[in-house]
Amino acid sequence: MLHDENYKRLFACKLLVEDLLRACLPADVLAAADFSELGELPTEYVSDELRKRHGDTVWRLRIGQHSMFLLILLEFQSEEDAWMALRIHTYTGLLYLEMVRNEAPGTAEGRLPPVLPVVLYNGTGPWTAARRMSGLVTPGAPGLAPYQSAQGYALLDLRRVTADDLLGRNLLRAVAALEQSRTNADLLRAWEALQPWLRDPRAGELQRAFVAWIQQMAERLAPAGTMVPPLRTWEEVRMTLVERVAEWPKQWLREGLEQGIDQQRALLCRQAAARFGDDTTARLAEVVGPINEPERLAEIGEWLVRCDTAAEFLARLDPHRHPDR
Repeated sequence: MLHDENYKRLFACKLLVEDLLRACLPADVLAAADFSELGELPTEYVSDELRKRHGDTVWRLRIGQHSMFLLILLEFQSEEDAWMALRIHTYTGLLYLEMVRNEAPGTAEGRLPPVLPVVLYNGTGPWTAARRMSGLVTPGAPGLAPYQSAQGYALLDLRRVTADDLLGRNLLRAVAALEQSRTNADLLRAWEALQPWLRDPRAGELQRAFVAWIQQMAERLAPAGTMVPPLRTWEEVRMTLVERVAEWPKQWLREGLEQGIDQQRALLCRQAAARFGDDTTARLAEVVGPINEPERLAEIGEWLVRCDTAAEFLARLDPHRHPDR
């Protein structure tokens, strides 16, 4: 699982924050947004207390022709937090207090800028925590409702978002593809999807951040004992991933020969569970149970790496559909 620091590095890049906002902002706000004015909130408006509690960058975006700014508060979570709505509420209050104290633009007339809090989540389980403060407060008499906090936050679950949930050309699609990668073949496809953005002259730091992320993911996905060489350039990423896609089945074969057929079958089932889920694993276990040839198991391992979907993989497993295999 990626550490929050990797996300902080990625979302310190203006290109990625811009596409995040294109995915999250309501249509009327997006139409009035001036992305040439997108930038980090000056540090004098972010107190030491807020930095200590929150630790992430606050962005601001000009909306319309006037002096109104929208503040974007990003929070990165690898685990669910039942009190996230309360944390967001606290962060917002601390940010507003500091802006008033330092007479930030837009506060002189006694008004504060609106806030868009976004939680980016990459945990293994679905997010079930309350999305608004009202979900954390015991309902009282109807007459008390106007006095209760009701702030909420936008949630982007990068492990479960689908391509259809995002705009057609949005950098977050590639981020989600990386987050959902289960094999080096998945990483290679995600690398290819990133190309249109990373050719942008403004994308130097973003490219370096993605290289560091893919390095970590490749190390996590590689078979036990496999060393992933240090990656420094985007081309080195591509070459390493291409080589790993070819080498993984061979590595599984070597491990199977060393550990025994039973261990090789178990290894395939673990990889299938990580890639396609329990239903596919159950079918795979039925197929590989009678197989005692390491070469045959290695061939199935290669299908597991190269097939894009569970349906494609199961079709290749079916001896009636593929009697020659």
